[in-house]
Amino acid sequence: MSSFWFASLRESLERTKPTIGMLIWLLIMDISPVLSLVLLYFHTTRVLFFAYVAWVWLWDKAPEAGGRRFDYVRRMQHWKWMAAYFPVEIRKDGELDPNRSYIVGCHPHGIMTFGAWINFGTEATGFSDLFPGIKLSMLTLSANFKLPILRDLLMALGMASVSRKSIESIIRQGPGHSVAIVIGGAQESLHAAPRTLDLVLKKRLGFIKVAILNGALLVPALTFGENDVFDLSVMPDGSLGWRMQQWSKRTLGWAMSTYRGRRVFPLGTLPYQHRIMTVMGKAVDPEEVVGHPIDPQNLTRNELVEITDKVHRAYIDRIYEVWNKYKDELAPHRIKELELVE
Repeated sequence: MSSFWFASLRESLERTKPTIGMLIWLLIMDISPVLSLVLLYFHTTRVLFFAYVAWVWLWDKAPEAGGRRFDYVRRMQHWKWMAAYFPVEIRKDGELDPNRSYIVGCHPHGIMTFGAWINFGTEATGFSDLFPGIKLSMLTLSANFKLPILRDLLMALGMASVSRKSIESIIRQGPGHSVAIVIGGAQESLHAAPRTLDLVLKKRLGFIKVAILNGALLVPALTFGENDVFDLSVMPDGSLGWRMQQWSKRTLGWAMSTYRGRRVFPLGTLPYQHRIMTVMGKAVDPEEVVGHPIDPQNLTRNELVEITDKVHRAYIDRIYEVWNKYKDELAPHRIKELELVE
């Protein structure tokens, strides 16, 4: 009887691990304000906390220089639990040469960017095993590195600022050093309706220019199912809610999306359990696109603009290539085709 009881208990724990992983993630998102208040409450920690905040705001430049990566944090077991919740998976459609550097464009943003976070910010789905020799850094808003405690966890996961200085600092560390950027940003989260894949990409040229000027290749990472884990309430253009979202995006760097999920906890909202699959497309080499070697030092402004436009179009074509190849398998219940909405 006791062995049956313990077996049932183990089975129950195995079933709840994915939910525990998601709850830990929600706790991590709230860790900065909660621990900050705790440290401010006690006299013994208040002075140390103020000194730490001053160091963060005035002296620590690590977020602009590649962060402070610790692989054991990326490999913690609860990330695998979190990945199993949906589940989140990754698939490669082409190889990545470890002697080159890459800018991986992540699409779409979704509400919470679970696909990019789990696949590129952790080792839960085995990125390093799938692409040996590629040391990928997930990039996020510089403002996130002003938040005490959370910032240091983000850097331990290999994350860094999404500024141009940060991107170049990482790429210039040598072959294999690469970055992943959620190209559509906060604006794209406002288009994250279920069973759609609307991208904000038409005018996003900055990452293309940085790749051209630093000899990096571009890799589209298209995530199927990202928009299906929450129900988004779309605000009509010009409405009060829409204006508030645009203000939040301009001022804070993130949009106040209105959404609902599977269940609401004091820490946040659990997403629906829907399969998320990130497909890594074949790399786009700017030199192959233009048909000749590129010397960044001798490019005129007009030449850079012309090359950027050509590479941008080639990059978009590669995204559609991935979409058309996998849409029937990974987006069978779609209500529309992939669309560049902005």
